[in-house]
Amino acid sequence: MTILDVRTKQEYDQGHVDGALWFDVQKLIAGELPPVSKDEELVLYCRSGSRSQTAQGILESNGFTHVRNAGGIAAMATAGHRIVIT
Repeated sequence: MTILDVRTKQEYDQGHVDGALWFDVQKLIAGELPPVSKDEELVLYCRSGSRSQTAQGILESNGFTHVRNAGGIAAMATAGHRIVIT
């Protein structure tokens, strides 16, 4: 499983899920795809869940098969994920 933080780099640096890969949703909008297998389980989050929902749609339309929108970073922390600061 790979956790993708689809927020801005500034937001990511201010605190992110430990082990999350930063991949700004703007990269997806521009056509860039993350460096993971399309069969990899991806868990996406942002600040509130909106950008991760957009990212989920883009990834699924590009053939990614196991994508889940986990919502916002607060939901990830509530679910037990450790938040770290870069």
